[in-house]
Amino acid sequence: MAKYNEKLMIDEIRLLSLDMINNAKSGHPGIALSAAPMLYSLFANHLVFDLKNPAWPNRDRFILSAGHGSALLYSVIYATTGDYKIEDLKKFRRINSQTPGHPELNLSKRIEATTGSLGQGFATAVGMAIAEKHLEAKYNNKKTNLFNYNIYCLCSDGDLMEGISYEAASFAGINKLDNLIVLYDANKMTLDGALDKDYNERIGQMYVSLGWEVLSIQNGEKVSEIDKALVTANKSKKPVLIIVNTVLGKYSEYENTNKIHGKLLEEDLEQIRVKLKGSRPFYIDEENLNELRNKVSTRNENAYEEWHNDYLEYTKTLNEKELKILNDYLSDEDINYNLDNIIDKSKLYIDKPMRDINYQIMNVISALSDKFIGGSADVYSSTKTYLKNGGNFSHENYKGKNILFGIREQAMGAMLNGMALTNFRCFGGLFLTFADNLKPSIRNTALMNLPVTYIFTHDSICVGQDGATNEPIEQLGMLRSIPNLDVYRPCDYKELIGSWNLILKNKKPAALIVSKDETESFKFTSAEEVSLGGYVISEVKNRLDLILIASGAEVTLAMKLKQELLKSFIEARIVSMPNINEFFKQSEDYQNQVLPKGYKRMVLEFSNDPTLYRLVKNEEDLINVKTFGMSGTKEEVLQEFELDIASIILKIKENL
Repeated sequence: MAKYNEKLMIDEIRLLSLDMINNAKSGHPGIALSAAPMLYSLFANHLVFDLKNPAWPNRDRFILSAGHGSALLYSVIYATTGDYKIEDLKKFRRINSQTPGHPELNLSKRIEATTGSLGQGFATAVGMAIAEKHLEAKYNNKKTNLFNYNIYCLCSDGDLMEGISYEAASFAGINKLDNLIVLYDANKMTLDGALDKDYNERIGQMYVSLGWEVLSIQNGEKVSEIDKALVTANKSKKPVLIIVNTVLGKYSEYENTNKIHGKLLEEDLEQIRVKLKGSRPFYIDEENLNELRNKVSTRNENAYEEWHNDYLEYTKTLNEKELKILNDYLSDEDINYNLDNIIDKSKLYIDKPMRDINYQIMNVISALSDKFIGGSADVYSSTKTYLKNGGNFSHENYKGKNILFGIREQAMGAMLNGMALTNFRCFGGLFLTFADNLKPSIRNTALMNLPVTYIFTHDSICVGQDGATNEPIEQLGMLRSIPNLDVYRPCDYKELIGSWNLILKNKKPAALIVSKDETESFKFTSAEEVSLGGYVISEVKNRLDLILIASGAEVTLAMKLKQELLKSFIEARIVSMPNINEFFKQSEDYQNQVLPKGYKRMVLEFSNDPTLYRLVKNEEDLINVKTFGMSGTKEEVLQEFELDIASIILKIKENL
């Protein structure tokens, strides 16, 4: 049997990647040529996983933050595990293929996360590191390491230029996440030209100052040096950044230029094939391939079995409840409680601000589920998104359930995604106006269908004196426009309980909008009917003059308006709309029952969400906010925008 040829394997992985890109007539060949040795080294020699069980809980995780290098990742997985087939590679960037243009979550193919937007993968990897440290602290003991895996990430110059990476790196450093190892493909070239045209940070010094250990490899072609650095990184007590100096588009006629970043000419591919002594397209030496796969299989063959034996021994020390908690985590069991039957309503602050009621409900959920974990971007004292008996996560207490993300809104969302990818049901708290900072991460949450709940407070111009910068206007529309994101805006404690029931049951991305202001609870609101998206909470007695639709705190205002309108003999049906998108998923018959045709409708909501137009005939039927807010007391702001009761009554009468 011929000796295994490592250089041949790396070069054929390069060529496979280029063949994929050439076949698709789309892709990024530069990184496929430059980063092949480091990705090969990681998968062939270091990454711990089980070939039969890609979702094994104690596997090492790899995140390709530089998602444009997807062709290389698919080729390396094909070569080392066989999870992809050549036919999959040939369908790169084709509709409904297993090999999309940027990595998309697919555990069966060992794709751990959806990446592409630069920096998202880096911060997601930090979230995964948080989750592992929490599990390690909770379950490991002197005899058994039930969780001791690493999180590896490959990032590019572009990833580190993005602010989200700095935020995440800062968090990882201060919390000493020594299970995180980042390979930095430092090729000093971006799409528009040389890196130094707009970037001169001394990355090594920066990351040392952030609390990281930094290693450097001068020649990214040397697998032996990459292997050595990875071994050293595994012994560190800090997160590790390995700076791997590479040449973008190595072996191309356009190497070390921005021209090779996003395209490859067919003539160039052929001369690269000659240089690398390659054969025909999509060819890889079968004997050499089998040697590599046997090597990877042998290195990992006992990993799962040894872990499973440890698991069996460990479970002997647990009581029935403890065993259920562990197995619920390992099997990613749903959290499916009817909070309406569990929560003692007599102890709820039912006439307090919704954020205070939400605090109580969250703490009930936390007591019920070990998997419920999260935090806020340095505003939990205002958002009330805090688990009072959970403890604070830190390098001194990785068991803590409250993650103090700091003022790192962008990274918080991506870190929550990383935690959710580790089977946690997590939440993040923030003011609604700053939801914009989280948008890329929320989008990734929705793309991956992860059970992350974003909790937004301070949800209207009624926050008043903080002024226009802190008063949300367009954010509700932005959130409702994101596919696969459930947006709940409950009006009282019953609807809030109903929202949480659905959030826990549905196991989907969600945004929960809760008011800072005090709200009233109403006789005919319902936890169960939140599932309908919208429903009638107050009916007319004699005739239907007006249907007034509202959500959240504005429902309290709508009920006051109903009483004022009665003084003028105008009867209004009040419809609460806690989830407008869900309402439009109901049958046409149900929608017509709630909003019968031929009757005047008006919508009351302190936003400029264009979704509201689906409920009414014209703009005059909207009682909303069309400009930015203003600084002043709540009463002053409402009067300025003619949203006080007297002004709204006048508008309604003029519009009937």
